[in-house]
Amino acid sequence: MAKKMTNEELASKLSNEIESASGNFNTELSSQREEAMEYYLGEPFGNEIEGRSSIVTTDVRDTIEYIMPSLMRIFTTHNNTAEFEPQGPEDVKMAKQATDYVNYVFNKQNNGFKVLYDAFKDALISKTGVIKHFWEEKTEVSTENYTNLTEIEYQSILANDDMEVIEHTEVIIQKQQVDDFGTLISPAIVEHDVKVKKTKTDGQVRVLSVPPEEFLISRRAESIEEANFVCHRVKKSVSDLILEGYPKDLVEELPTYNQSNAEWDEERQARFSFDSDATPSEETKGAGRKVWLEECYIHLDYDGDGIAELRKITKGGHIILDNEEIDSIPFSTICPLPIPHKFHGMSIADTVKDIQLIKSTIVRNLLDNMYLTNNSRYAVLAGQVELDDLLSSKPGGIVRMRAPGAVTALPTPQIQPFAFEMVKYLDQVKEERSGVSKMSQGLNPDVLTSHVTSGAISAATESAMQRVELIARIFAETGIKDLFRNIYSLVQRYEDRKKIAYLNGQFVPIDVSKWKEKLNCTVNVGIGSGSQQSKTQTMSGIMQIIQQLVQNGGMGTLVTPQNIYNSVKEFIAQSGYKNADQFVSNPANMPPQQPPEPTVEEKIANQKGQIELQKLKLQAQELEIDTQLKAQELQLKKEEASVNLALKQQELLIKKSQLELNESELALEATQNRPVGIGPS
Repeated sequence: MAKKMTNEELASKLSNEIESASGNFNTELSSQREEAMEYYLGEPFGNEIEGRSSIVTTDVRDTIEYIMPSLMRIFTTHNNTAEFEPQGPEDVKMAKQATDYVNYVFNKQNNGFKVLYDAFKDALISKTGVIKHFWEEKTEVSTENYTNLTEIEYQSILANDDMEVIEHTEVIIQKQQVDDFGTLISPAIVEHDVKVKKTKTDGQVRVLSVPPEEFLISRRAESIEEANFVCHRVKKSVSDLILEGYPKDLVEELPTYNQSNAEWDEERQARFSFDSDATPSEETKGAGRKVWLEECYIHLDYDGDGIAELRKITKGGHIILDNEEIDSIPFSTICPLPIPHKFHGMSIADTVKDIQLIKSTIVRNLLDNMYLTNNSRYAVLAGQVELDDLLSSKPGGIVRMRAPGAVTALPTPQIQPFAFEMVKYLDQVKEERSGVSKMSQGLNPDVLTSHVTSGAISAATESAMQRVELIARIFAETGIKDLFRNIYSLVQRYEDRKKIAYLNGQFVPIDVSKWKEKLNCTVNVGIGSGSQQSKTQTMSGIMQIIQQLVQNGGMGTLVTPQNIYNSVKEFIAQSGYKNADQFVSNPANMPPQQPPEPTVEEKIANQKGQIELQKLKLQAQELEIDTQLKAQELQLKKEEASVNLALKQQELLIKKSQLELNESELALEATQNRPVGIGPS
């Protein structure tokens, strides 16, 4: 008989998975990410010598901060970060609606820009950027006071399922009045003062950037889909957990945040070391108390049927809060320098850290050399010099000595020329590794000279941007595409069947029940066609070609109003404006054009045409009548001829009968030899 796992067995299994997961405390990966964050923040290396220079160059931070604007521009140039493609002609309208609404969910209902910014920077510093996407049913509880309510208003509050009256005061303004016979003259006037608790439950897709140290995955996993175990450490308050529906008695047993190793993780502490070295003081009791939870996603045979199912299990300490079967893991990840067949790749910080260490060491030696040049060391005859005068280095200062030559300056070797050449070489190595150069920043004075053409400058700049564009393409085709596919799936599964949303400057009814289960997703990234300026110039050339086609009679054949609108819209988008509809209107959304008002000459010509048309109609009617009369005459003649024929045939029959009668009389007379009369006399 199949046997289910107990909560104790389940908690022990999850603890073992967490302990052995990649990214857990004190692992090599965690140490590398901690070191990368310290390099990004420009923290000391730990090898500083007292009295010597301790400067730290910020090559890691400079490189990352140079890449970030290009990445954000690439992904935020278009109105829609991602688009869904129709699978057939009948899906075109549905795919357009899905594209608009999913981007609305990402950018409006969630802070899409901040999510991308945080995930990109996490990836550049800490190897992996993690984005979590899930459907959140959120309950908001608030207290409201209402005064001087009428009876009707009070009853409307009682009828509202979202409101619960917790305090009620009834104030009689005017008593009921009746006459001596008990007849009601006027009813009582009552006002109500109430205090209500308003509970509002609403659901929406939530998209969050997850700190790398809070995300764990099983070792040797190649992707989230193939991973046996994934975990998200999350910090929440007791109040939030109770609102999410967890039992209050279980929540109150959870250990406080400062009792968890997650709070003291060195990788997490490195994030806050730049301006603070202490854990902030937070509540340790009551509803505001913070606790660390582990949301575990594991393939596990929990029910003992021999088949491992994907389950989401939320654990705090050794307490299991929930355990449910799910169909997908709600995370999407990006990596700037992925390593094939491996989940964690390399970060930009990994490629530049050693450069920062070497440059810092060289610059420290340069500064120490300058210090020694300005304040060199001296050889002193013992007892022949006032050491206090010698140690006081100030302009115009006097050094008292008892014998000439008692103080001799020790020579300091000059290392500047060679050191500067080395720093220049290290900068070149950094550019080759990261793809960030003076060329890509437009700062190379050797290129920006009068004899270099704009085409050559543009080609050199675009070539220097290829490494950044490759990183952007990797982000687009991996985590960002997966993110939007999951948002589409969540909307289709949980969103209200019918909803009104404000899209593209107008209110649009959304009916997700008509959406297909899956659509192909394309992420729009502003790469592959040169710089923004060259794209704008290209669009200007396309618009000139369209203008020439229209002038040469191509309107309606080679060019349509929709083609012109699409060209202008793209030109406006490349110019940096997201909403092109504020400049031009989409002809597909315009009502049919009314015909222009005719001129006086056109009206007169129209009236003449109508008169001529009436004449033609009358002539046609006269011709039709004449035709009908002739047809009737012909019919009458035919009928008259038919009657005459019938009469003649009757006469012939009568004559024939008379002839036969005469023949009979003659025969009878011959037989009887006497005259005979047959028939009427």
